[in-house]
Formats: sequence, C-alpha cells, structure tokens
Amino acid sequence: MCNMGSSGWKLGRVIALRYREDHWPAELEAPYQVALESDHTLIYVPEDDARYCREPTREELRIARRLDALAPLPPGPERAEPHPELLGTGAQLGCADGTARLGSPDYRDGRCHGCDCCPRSWSSAELYSEHYRCATRNGLTVTRRAFDLGTFRVGDSVHHPAGEDLPDGGFMQCPTLVRLPPGVRFSDDGALSGEVRFDPHRDATYRVEFVAVSTVAWDDAAMGIVRLAITFVVEGNEPPSRFDKGAFRRAQQRARAAANRVLGDLSSTWERWERQELGNRATCDRMCADLRRLRELLELHPRLDGGRWWAWLGGFHMNVHKLLENTLFECELYLGHALTFGDAEVRGLAEQNLKGCYQKRLLEAARFMWIDGVERMMRGEWAAAAETLRLAGANMDGWGWAVNYGDIWISESAARLVHGAELAARGGAENNDGARWVTEAARLLGRGVARADEARAFGPQGHPWAFEIDAALAAYRSLQDNGADASDWLEAFKLRTVYWCAQVLGGAAPFPPKPRPRLEDAAALARRLPEHND
Repeated sequence: MCNMGSSGWKLGRVIALRYREDHWPAELEAPYQVALESDHTLIYVPEDDARYCREPTREELRIARRLDALAPLPPGPERAEPHPELLGTGAQLGCADGTARLGSPDYRDGRCHGCDCCPRSWSSAELYSEHYRCATRNGLTVTRRAFDLGTFRVGDSVHHPAGEDLPDGGFMQCPTLVRLPPGVRFSDDGALSGEVRFDPHRDATYRVEFVAVSTVAWDDAAMGIVRLAITFVVEGNEPPSRFDKGAFRRAQQRARAAANRVLGDLSSTWERWERQELGNRATCDRMCADLRRLRELLELHPRLDGGRWWAWLGGFHMNVHKLLENTLFECELYLGHALTFGDAEVRGLAEQNLKGCYQKRLLEAARFMWIDGVERMMRGEWAAAAETLRLAGANMDGWGWAVNYGDIWISESAARLVHGAELAARGGAENNDGARWVTEAARLLGRGVARADEARAFGPQGHPWAFEIDAALAAYRSLQDNGADASDWLEAFKLRTVYWCAQVLGGAAPFPPKPRPRLEDAAALARRLPEHND
C-alpha cells in the first residue's frame, strides 16, 4: 500500500529495488519502484517507512481487487474464504414477521456478529463493505449470477428480463442504481428496461458494472443471498446539440466549491473541539447544521465527483457519533451509498471510514447489551443478566459506546454474586455451583476495578459501585466462613444492586448519560437518497 497523499493509499506491487533515475545525484536512490495495480502507473517510494508504504491488510487487498464484498475473489493467496475469524458461528438470524425494517438497530443485541439479524434489513454497508461482510460473518450461502449484455449506443433500447432461476423479487433492497445510464430502469424482479440516454458525467464510451442483491431466500441453504451482476458497454455518449456543456461544467464547479466550503467549516469546527475551544453540544450543533447543508447540496447534485462527497458526508457523521449523538445510521447510509458508485477511489475512501463504523457497531452493541443486562437485573433475572453481560463484555473487551470504566464487568460481577449466593443458599449439590459463581464474580470485579483505576476518573476509593460490591463480597465470604445465615445479607445486597441499576438506566453519574434519541427519522433519510439517474 502506497501513500498517494490526497488520493489516499493505493495498492501496488514492488517491481524494482534500490531504484534510481539517471538525473539523480549519485548518492540518491529510492528503496522501491512500484507499479500501481489500478492503472499500472509507475512510482517510487522515497523511504522504506510505514508513512509511505506498508504491507496491505486482507481487507485492502480485497477492496482493490473486487467490486464489493459479495463479488467473487480473484485468484491469489488471499482467495481462501471464509476466514477463521469470520466464520458464522452462533448467529441467530431471523426475520420476525418476514418483513424488513429500514434502519433497524437490531445489531445492538450482539446476536449476529454486528449485523442486523434480519438479512432483508441489511444496508449497502452490510452487504457490500469488506469490513462488514455480513453474509460471510453469518455463514450464508452467496449465489452469483452474471450477465454481459454486450454494447449499446445512446438511443438504443435495453430490455433484459429477470432470469428464470432468480428469486421472485427483492432486488431493490440495495441496488447500485447510480451506475445505470439515464433512461434505463431496474425493477425489483431483476429486470432492466428503457432507452439509453446521454450521461454528462461519463466519457464518450464507458462500461457499466451494475450490481443488485436479493436476500429474500437468505434462509435457503441452496441459494442464500443472490448477487446479480449485469455488465455492458455504452458507446456514442456525446452531448446532444441542445446540451450546454459549459453551463453543466460551471454548475459542477460551483457545487464543488460549495462542498469544499462546507468541508472546511466541518474541519474547522472539529479542530476547535480538539483544542477544547468548543464544548460537545456546540460542536454537535455546528457540525449537524453543516452536514445538513452538504446533504442538501448533494441532493441537488447527487453525482458530483463520482460520489466522493457522499463518502465525506458519512465520514463526518462519525465525528458527531463520537460525541455520543445517535448518528451511526447516517454514517452507514452515506458511506454505503458511496460504495454504490463503483469508483475505486471513492470506494477506498468510504471503506477507510467503514472500518471504524463497524467497530462502532460493536461498541454500541456492548452498551445496549449492558443496558439490557441491567434491566434483567432490575427484574430479578440474575443468571440471564449475567449471560447477557458476559456477551457484552466479550463484544469489545469490556468497553462500550461511552462505557469506559469497567462498568460492564462490574455489573456482571454483581449479577453473578447474587446468583451465586442464591445457589449456595439452596445447599446440596448447588452449593459448589454457587461457589464457582462467586469466584467468577470476584475475578470480574477485579477486572472492572483495574479498568476504572486506569482511567483515574475516581477518588481514592475508586468506582463507587465497585467499592460497594467489594465490601459486600468480603461480608459474604465472612458469613460463609463462619457458617452464618446470609439471607439478610442477600436481600440487602439485592436492594443496593437494584439502586445502582436504576442509576445506570437513569444515566446518573458515574455512568454515561442515557442514549440520545435519533435527530432525524432513519426511514425519511433513506427516502431522500437519489435513486435512478435522471
């Protein structure tokens, strides 16, 4: 991977060592000459330093060599699929009523590897991103159908019926409509029809690589997810006599300049937040206002610069999400839309941000599973709460979206201590089980205390809930050692645990504030995305 500055990182292959050019001073040489894979451009790397070049990750190889995460892999050592870390084990996929729910936060329950548990609700990011890879993570079959329609000229009619072996519908879930020529329509059954019209955004001759996906048969092991690819070439894409090329070019330049101004404002606001000149609320308000400006501009110029600005729109929503606004859907919506353009550089830009988006999904899941576990504790479901909290802690090693002080482990330790004490109170064979639960509670409490102490956010007694649990654990062990009845201790500890759970759910200190409601309706935002090219 070579750092190409403003063009981002690009994949290349080393073709020469200790490279030099004739006009260079005798003592000067470059460690590598590289041929870029995208266009075979020859470059040289000035220093053997990770700032300039590095070995590509598996995801970067795939991003450079295929259109999307459902496309076939090219030959090569990275072809082996699925990878061990992505095998779909333990997934609990299911569509409750058989219908999709746009913008569903179902990924937050941690059951389906950071993906929505209903494949019919999967977004462009979940289907196409190399960092999400929801089909692979959940072990689903991918069936690929490809059709090459040959060559068309502007003015020709296109009619490609749905294949007989394709699913009965579902292809309008996340089709890459922006890749189609103006005048050509795509329908839910997988058919193309219409008349090819002039496209001012493309060259005189261009290639169409259209992709659509149907998940209606996701639970059919023989078919699974169907990736439909339709390719053809368009020739004669010349402007008609009535088309004003100068006016079009000037309109694009004005839109680009306006987008750059918004980008500058967004960057400036974020830099001021980093310098602590703006608080979180003021930063969010300013950035959200600027992001609305950029979105409205792109709604007027949806194909500006090949989708690059959609990637920026999604990327800057990530900054807002870091400040605990509920905007991960916007990040994924706009970055996923950028993926549908099919431009290699735009895809690379979007994928850089989607890597972080997927990690934020896991963080969100950890937090909402923590909340779910705490609610179970409030209902007295101690064993179920402990299991939910165990999964939350395993999701991101005890971290969550603003859950930074070992709170997940501390909560699980309380649930396990209560359940262990209840088992021990029954006596007999369950006494040993209870002891194991209490031992695990002590181990988890130690992990939580260590995390809280690392943060240095509390006084000498550390995290207040952890301090109470530690004292309660010591009291319980003393009662056990002396053979005393622990029923009063157990009831008192349950009451204090319910108190602390109420503090968690209410967003009281030292816990993070309650999750904020969405700023805008997810379905309404998705409806505003452009569809077929005009």
